[in-house]
Amino acid sequence: MSEHNRRRRVKQLSVSLLVVIMLLLAVPAYAAAEEQDLLPSGTPLSSLEGFIDNYESIYQRTAAAVSVAVVKDGKTILDKAYGFADIERQVAADTDTVFEWGSCTKLLVWTSVMQLVEQGKLNLETDIREYLPDGFLKKLKYEAPISLLNLMNHNAGWEDRGTDLYYFAEDDVPELGEALRGFEPRQVNQPGKVVAYSNYGAALAAYIVELQSGQPFYTYVQEHIFKVLGMEHTSIHPSQQDNPAVAAGRSKIQGYTTKLELIKKNRAYIGIYPAGGTIGTAKDAAKFVAALMPATGHNSPLFHSNVTLKKFLSPSLNYEGTDLPRIAHGFFEMNYAVPALEHGGNTLSFSSKFVLDPESGFGMVVMTNQQNEWNFTTGLVDKVFGAYLPAFYSGELPDSSQVAGEYITARRVVHGYMKILTFLDTEKITANNSSYLNINGQSLSQISPNTYVPVYQSGIILFVRDDQGAVIKMSRPFSDSFPITGISAQSTRISLIALGLGIAIIILSLLSGLFGWIVRRFKKEAKPPSPINKYHLWMNVAGIAFLVNTVILGYRSITYTTYSAIRIHLILNIAYVVLAAGYIVLLGLKLRRQKNGKLRTILYVLSGVSAMLFSALIIGWDLYF
Repeated sequence: MSEHNRRRRVKQLSVSLLVVIMLLLAVPAYAAAEEQDLLPSGTPLSSLEGFIDNYESIYQRTAAAVSVAVVKDGKTILDKAYGFADIERQVAADTDTVFEWGSCTKLLVWTSVMQLVEQGKLNLETDIREYLPDGFLKKLKYEAPISLLNLMNHNAGWEDRGTDLYYFAEDDVPELGEALRGFEPRQVNQPGKVVAYSNYGAALAAYIVELQSGQPFYTYVQEHIFKVLGMEHTSIHPSQQDNPAVAAGRSKIQGYTTKLELIKKNRAYIGIYPAGGTIGTAKDAAKFVAALMPATGHNSPLFHSNVTLKKFLSPSLNYEGTDLPRIAHGFFEMNYAVPALEHGGNTLSFSSKFVLDPESGFGMVVMTNQQNEWNFTTGLVDKVFGAYLPAFYSGELPDSSQVAGEYITARRVVHGYMKILTFLDTEKITANNSSYLNINGQSLSQISPNTYVPVYQSGIILFVRDDQGAVIKMSRPFSDSFPITGISAQSTRISLIALGLGIAIIILSLLSGLFGWIVRRFKKEAKPPSPINKYHLWMNVAGIAFLVNTVILGYRSITYTTYSAIRIHLILNIAYVVLAAGYIVLLGLKLRRQKNGKLRTILYVLSGVSAMLFSALIIGWDLYF
């Protein structure tokens, strides 16, 4: 080979080698670019709009109005609305339609808290009683401190409340501090021990922001979040007095059930409004989500430093006994195809969900005007963010039958007349086989010891067990649940039997009395001489009144009536117990002294039995306070 050809060959090889090196360097960059152009589910980002349009066309028959906004790297890349804001008047929803955020409002509370933490005005570990007026909390059971972190993690220990959340007249809404004093629930668990989602805890954190900032909480949010982000079509004021356009927008949208039935009484005002009172457009909500995921190299406009933002979005609570993240300073950790942070919201007639993946900068807002809506706030989000694929577990899994049983949520009314409602809605868990569970019709697969994920949607459930293998509790991101056994598990059935028996006795007594009256009229006999007969009759009438009163109490309870309006029903139940006690005493004093027929004596005693049964129900289920 000549020197010239040799040099040309070396040059060709050099060029070829350079091309190969460039290609090798380009492949990762190309792959990264491709990765950035994909949704978390793996669907190309360019087809997102068509994907959502197609999904909406499939489920449009079940939907009223739906508004979807998507953000990427600090910018809104999609903002669309579907369906009808008012079906009856055929008012179509658009991107300017306002929706109720529901509990997604709490994210504004936690953002405000983190802003003041950054400024040194608050400390997440300090006992909140140092920030509150002396004696503000009057129903604490434990001396252990309660921190802002406990409020964020929903483990301060409070029971739930079933009344005084909603008001149906604007003028009835109290100031935040007054609303919190009236709404204060009892503390039933030691701080840090049990997770039970708490509206009160979030609103209390907002009140602390109010006290430390010297501004009403709605003013603070308006100035430090909405104004900063240009959220001109959103209001957190309990009656939107600071933004008349939002109030006007709310009057143009109705609320519906999942069966598209109009909820006639769908406009309500929330006394502890920081727990769920925000109203606004999805495009504004997207600005908030985008600010939590600024583009690389940019600071979030909500904080002076992204260090604060990073802390905000980092885990603050793991599942007990694991390193599995559960809550991130108020956000709930959720595993889709990628780890994500989310918060859902529900009001009387609206549902919403905010989801974000800080790692990729991708986020999504879904809002609907339907109560407990699922197809879009959960179904669509699941499709966009993709299914969770857990790592393969090669070890031995405990048999699922070991955790089967009946469970009751920690987020419940523990004291008071509404505690019975939770026992009417317990969770029945059965084992499909050694690795699968069924919870109220939903199948879950065991992916690691005592850890389960739903088969067809996002979520996670972890069972905490003691050294002997007994289940201590079942944990979801937002609440724990406890196994119930023995008399507790049978309490509802026992109560229904007692109620049925009492009703049967009253019917028998009244029919017997009616039959005796007819016979006496026909034979023209005198009235029964025993004065007990009169008290016997009135006791049965009182029993009927108790039943009617309880039905009305139950109906008014599920329609969000205030406690002050319900109190009369509780007083009537107390009166019934007093009357029943008097009748029992009368039976003891009079029955042996007076001659009564055997059948009549049995009826008198049975009426006493029904009175005791009804009184036991009143006392056992706290139907008197």
